[in-house]
Amino acid sequence: MNGGDPGAPSRGTAAGSGAAAGADDAARDARAGDAADSRRGNAGLVAALAAAAVPLVLGLIVAGAIALSGDRRELVLTTGLAAAAAVTGLVLSVIVGAVVAVLGARRHRRQRDAARLSDATRHAFEEGRELERSHHRRFLARLDHELKNPITAIRASIVAYDLSGPAASPQLAVIDDQARRLATLVGDLRKLSELETRPLELEPVDLESLVKEAMGALQQQRPEVGGRLSLVVTRVPWSVPPVNADIDLLSLAIDNVLTNAAKFSPGGPIEVRLREEGGWAVLDVADSGRGVPEPDLPVVFDELARASNARDVPGSGLGLTLVATVLRRHGGDVTLRSRADSGTVVTMRLPTAVRP
Repeated sequence: MNGGDPGAPSRGTAAGSGAAAGADDAARDARAGDAADSRRGNAGLVAALAAAAVPLVLGLIVAGAIALSGDRRELVLTTGLAAAAAVTGLVLSVIVGAVVAVLGARRHRRQRDAARLSDATRHAFEEGRELERSHHRRFLARLDHELKNPITAIRASIVAYDLSGPAASPQLAVIDDQARRLATLVGDLRKLSELETRPLELEPVDLESLVKEAMGALQQQRPEVGGRLSLVVTRVPWSVPPVNADIDLLSLAIDNVLTNAAKFSPGGPIEVRLREEGGWAVLDVADSGRGVPEPDLPVVFDELARASNARDVPGSGLGLTLVATVLRRHGGDVTLRSRADSGTVVTMRLPTAVRP
């Protein structure tokens, strides 16, 4: 299976730069605040050590005054060995405890500062990513507007010619075919732009029923797939709970994945597997088709991306992008595993309405 027809939006360069700049500014602010906190903490530590040193300094002053006065009297204390050992242990314990307390305070402060910096960076990154998506949506809308009118004009001009007659120009047929392809691409880009902003109409959805409907629709569109398509649903020890989803958008995602499997595995079996796993509804669509070459795997969810071995199959390269967008908006995710000439497994995960 390859990146087919109408999954994660590609990142715009300008928007990505804005996100990075926002994260850097937030990180600098956090570091400045942390530096001020560190200075205050160090000042407090110095003050505590100074207070602890006062008795020692006073003792040294008194000892110096006595020495200067010429007083040679001696104070002899007699104590037992056990008592001396106990006093020595007590003094050492106090010293070690003080050192441990100081080191612990420093470690705690470093951990707190690191956590604060991490929170600030994460918040800035989320803001930057949302800004990036906003720029991307505007770009798609503008692209749709700029391409739609010229394509409509081209196709309207070609309609005036008879492309089926013996005198039909092969060049005009090529132009008509490419214009249709561009029109499909523009329509898919419009869908992707709408998916980013369309309000979700959530309702409890029986995923098994929805998958069966999608499989039935695929069999009607491609009768040759009928004998190769199978569904396995895990019901023991419990069935798959419903999911809260926009049924139209979720149907679009499932349809795209099934269509890809049918397109890129024209002769082998297609297995659809549905199960519940740790509070998630997991749907696998596995085929035994041509697969995706390993160098192409990192970009299969990018817009307009097509695997190097899929150039001969019609498609816009937006299918998996739409799938990833739908799953992300539902709080889920999609992954793809594939081997060239062996097959592909697309795994979609959605949070269930009933958590264990």
